[in-house]
Amino acid sequence: MGILTQLVDHSEYKVLYDYSLLCTTIAVLFLGVFLLWMKEWSIHAPTKLPIVGIESSGYFALIKARRNYYKVVLTHDQVKELSNAPEDTVSFIHASAETMMAEYTGLRQFSVDQYIPDVLRAKLTQNLGNMKEALLDETGFALNSEIPGSAIDDGQDFHRTYFGVSILIPTEWVPVNVFTTILRIIGRINGRVFIGLPLCRNEDWLTISITFTGIVFRAIEKLAGVPKLIRPLYSYTRNLVKDINLHKRKARSLLSPVIQKRLDEETLAKKNGRAYEKHNDILQWFTDRVNPEHKTVEALTETQLHLNMASVHTTAIYFLNAILDLAEHQECMQPIREEMEAVISANGGELDRTTLRNMRKTDSFFREAMRGKFALFTFNRKVMKNLTLSDGTYFPKGTLLAAPSAMFSTNPEFIENPDTFDGFRWYKKSLEAEDRGADNKNN
Repeated sequence: MGILTQLVDHSEYKVLYDYSLLCTTIAVLFLGVFLLWMKEWSIHAPTKLPIVGIESSGYFALIKARRNYYKVVLTHDQVKELSNAPEDTVSFIHASAETMMAEYTGLRQFSVDQYIPDVLRAKLTQNLGNMKEALLDETGFALNSEIPGSAIDDGQDFHRTYFGVSILIPTEWVPVNVFTTILRIIGRINGRVFIGLPLCRNEDWLTISITFTGIVFRAIEKLAGVPKLIRPLYSYTRNLVKDINLHKRKARSLLSPVIQKRLDEETLAKKNGRAYEKHNDILQWFTDRVNPEHKTVEALTETQLHLNMASVHTTAIYFLNAILDLAEHQECMQPIREEMEAVISANGGELDRTTLRNMRKTDSFFREAMRGKFALFTFNRKVMKNLTLSDGTYFPKGTLLAAPSAMFSTNPEFIENPDTFDGFRWYKKSLEAEDRGADNKNN
């Protein structure tokens, strides 16, 4: 660079000097950043990954992955100690914001996630009974719309009625893409709970609610492999968030008329001194719950996208695992079917929270199907201030923490025969607990 500067110094044109110096500086900086990037890439290339199961010195499993950040994997006792720690000590929200690249994806732009736990706990749980008819109606519509061969009654199909909902059943087996079909069914049912009719049956909204998750995580995956220093430039040149913002704009254009109509109706009702008849869906509950500065189309749309990200694919994967396990363990089908029929009959043919609570074999099968088959890590947290645990372990501010899901779901210390699928494992455990309770009471 010194030689180039000397050559430029002899130029009689000051503009040429300034321009050449700028170009030279940029070139050197770019070369330096590129070399640092290549070093990072080569060090953490797949050939350098550790061998699973090999013993190594050190207390923690601490490995720097291709995502360019560290996570400390906790022990079981440490998870127990931190499980009740407040958000200002170890934060799930801030951990999610960092791992989800929130500054690029914009997923924390409106800070609306603070309302989600309260709304789901205080409103959704309490109103499940009131939403029964809507859920049954949408389930029937989703099944008839998404199962091939059942959307059109051509005389070869026949009807079955469940809880007042008529379902078309094909008389012949038909091939389906199971996961895609489940995604669309879950997306439709969630939409009925989240935003209500008629938007939940809008094909564009259904597409956004399903595809938004994949678009976000693809962008995160690409950004995570890039050093922080050049992420802004990389994100800008690769248009990584272009599709995210495009989906947000589409979602706002679809949801805006619905939100604005509701806000106008509420304002008019208050002006005329009459009660506003509120909708029974999550959009309404959030509108009632959020602070005034968040009662906007942008913030409420952001909430809907967050809810879909957290629920559609997660529920679909759980349900897919249950279906595949049921296909593999067909001996569980008849006991589950008999339990459902007996419980529903005992409840006068009604499907409500009591009915669901008494389907203990069904619940056990779903719990077993979910065990150890989803996320590699759980209990993701970020240390918000310097922290020392009771065992003397010190975590500086900013440390990312996690616990392996297998710690809770496949560890022989907590699960008997963890490598064996037992659909009624949790049902039998509940019976054993009842027997112990009865013995203690008699003694």
